[in-house]
Amino acid sequence: MEASETYFFYTSLSFPFIALYGAGASILRAQADSKRPMLISVVSNCLNVGGNAVLIWGFRMGVAGAAVSTLISRIFCALTVYAVLRRQDRKIVIRDYWKIRPKWTLIRKVLRIGIPSGIENSMFQFGKLAIQSTVSTLGTVAIAAQAMTNILEGLSGVTAMGIGIGLMTVVGQCIGAGREDEAVYYIKKLSLTAEAVVTVSCLVVFALTKPVTVLGGMEAESAALCFTMVAVITVVKPLAWTMCFIPADGMRAAGDVRFTMVVSCVSMWLCRVSLSMFLCRVMGFGPMGVWIGMFADWTVRGIAFGLRFRSRKWLAAGALVDRGNP
Repeated sequence: MEASETYFFYTSLSFPFIALYGAGASILRAQADSKRPMLISVVSNCLNVGGNAVLIWGFRMGVAGAAVSTLISRIFCALTVYAVLRRQDRKIVIRDYWKIRPKWTLIRKVLRIGIPSGIENSMFQFGKLAIQSTVSTLGTVAIAAQAMTNILEGLSGVTAMGIGIGLMTVVGQCIGAGREDEAVYYIKKLSLTAEAVVTVSCLVVFALTKPVTVLGGMEAESAALCFTMVAVITVVKPLAWTMCFIPADGMRAAGDVRFTMVVSCVSMWLCRVSLSMFLCRVMGFGPMGVWIGMFADWTVRGIAFGLRFRSRKWLAAGALVDRGNP
């Protein structure tokens, strides 16, 4: 607990810098410049890893060293992105910060989109805590296997999630220009691209699973359980993941945030959390029950978002937000 409190104290100091970097990176991406945020993030992560080595092993700071390294890397991100935005060759130049005044009509529009998304993400994190508390009761073998499987599953979706982030910028520009048909076109096109990327990523991660468990020094029982779960994910994820996430990113960019928030929260608590806990604690499925619940969540959300996208009601919802109506 003492180590946790130390880590949380230093990392909490970095939260304002996460917000600043997120805002600045969004401004760059809105100008079709996603390369610089990527480079800044890569350098930041290298600083974080290198800082961990220096502060933990060199200065013997332990957990505090890891946390301070994270803080420094996030400060670097925020300062660097705003240094780029101060350049005169940018389409949007941000200078003279003290002269900036809030425009409440625009702020309200941002909050109408941002608050539901924030609630959705918060509920997602609470759900992860509930699932983790369930897995923690299953023993060390299950805990180790689930932890490694989580990392590998996340790795198989990173590139496709990047496509979703890019889609949000493209759809936002299309809606802002009044080209709704183009927004529909790009959601379809990038969904197909994400599907191909997810399929390839899952196969690559599956091929690397055994070498990774060996390099990670996992016990044989945990490694075998991890391999089984990754194998199932490799089959199911290409079938269900894309429709759950990519069209929803496009609809959020169009302003249809309340529908996506409600569907995501309800589906997550009914499937990912409640069903997972039932399968793990009552039916004895072990950590595989977590992934069955996850698959159910992906499927339910994918169907709901697919029907919403096909109906085009999300375009009308976005128009209401743009006009400032509740």
